[in-house]
Amino acid sequence: MKILSISACSDWFFCGKGARNEDLVIKVAAWGVRESGEVVGLIAAANAVTGDHVPRLAEPPADAKGVYLPEEKLTHAQKVKAGLRL
Repeated sequence: MKILSISACSDWFFCGKGARNEDLVIKVAAWGVRESGEVVGLIAAANAVTGDHVPRLAEPPADAKGVYLPEEKLTHAQKVKAGLRL
């Protein structure tokens, strides 16, 4: 579904489990508003690039199950996984 607008954000993370049950802690770069009005976090994904290899923002992987959390709600283990300074 098409993203109508984006707004930058800071200190938010997508936390959950990936397709192979691996722990995910991914920094959210912006919020996107879909045509339906749903708000989704947008992340910098390694394989999300334009035809001329410019990085793009993407939604978390469709097969990943998780939640969006502000940095202050992350557990110690999640902060370590995110590479945050403790």
